[in-house]
Amino acid sequence: MIKLNILDQSPVIEGITPAEAVLQTIELAKFADNLGYQRYWVAEHHSSYSFASASPEILIPAIASLTKKIRIGSGGILISHYSPFKIAEQFNLLQSLYPDRIDLGIGRAPGGDKNIIKAMRTSNEDSFAKTTELINHLKGSSEKKSYENVTAVPSGVKLPEIWILGTSPESSIYAAENGLPYIFGSFINDEYMLQCFQNYYQNFKPSIFFKKPYLSLALFVICAESNSEAARLAKCSEYWLSQTFLKGQNIPFPDRQTAESYNFSFEDKMLIQYRRKSAVIGDAEFVSNKLKEIVKKYALHELTIVTITSDFEDRKKSYGLLYKSMCE
Repeated sequence: MIKLNILDQSPVIEGITPAEAVLQTIELAKFADNLGYQRYWVAEHHSSYSFASASPEILIPAIASLTKKIRIGSGGILISHYSPFKIAEQFNLLQSLYPDRIDLGIGRAPGGDKNIIKAMRTSNEDSFAKTTELINHLKGSSEKKSYENVTAVPSGVKLPEIWILGTSPESSIYAAENGLPYIFGSFINDEYMLQCFQNYYQNFKPSIFFKKPYLSLALFVICAESNSEAARLAKCSEYWLSQTFLKGQNIPFPDRQTAESYNFSFEDKMLIQYRRKSAVIGDAEFVSNKLKEIVKKYALHELTIVTITSDFEDRKKSYGLLYKSMCE
């Protein structure tokens, strides 16, 4: 049976506050834990009116303390902004508080524009080199550290499960050569998906982390009672795409009335049609069959689901229908 995960970006819907969006993230995590989802990851975005989660390292323990079995992690920590040593200490502490439940997903994107890079005091260091240093701090290894004679505390704890997140061929090769599990974010950009999968399987080297390749795909999914209902719910993300990608606006996701009343232009429809090829939207039977087909086609071990709707209850229902159709 395929393992199902959730990646939650804490979307801010028009009419709710960012603080309320964070509380919805916690409620959704408890819901996912009760259903039986394998992992619940929280994202990192900065200076965004669309997403409220800016600090996975803070949100992770809040969620872990209120759930029982589900693994909690970062999807991901944006390593270009931070000290590898500091991240190692944060996740050693998380692992000591919640043993065998913490995932460290590492991403290279800045999570914002050039102003974010400036505001975060981001260095020009190579992100892959920083990732290697982070892993060595977690392992307690002196190899490839910038600073000798330092130990990431609390030391002696079991390693969190480390994942490489990416959408580029370079990220897939790094994950493969270091024997790490890899997750491809098709909901962001699926242009290099097949190449990344091929790179990963062809270049994988066994490590202390994994002996064989281990691959997940993160994709946008909406599951509803009918195909027409799913298409209606998808208008939330479609409106947001049209406003952010084509018009460059930094806005919350639309409420139901705004999404359903918007008159999509020809350019909007072209963008939506292009992005829909990497999304799965429909009733439970359609979504389940399509996802099982994708798993088989790409030899995936896990699926990580991103779902955003105008109404929070519709979002919960989508995850519930999906889990029931795939795992029960």
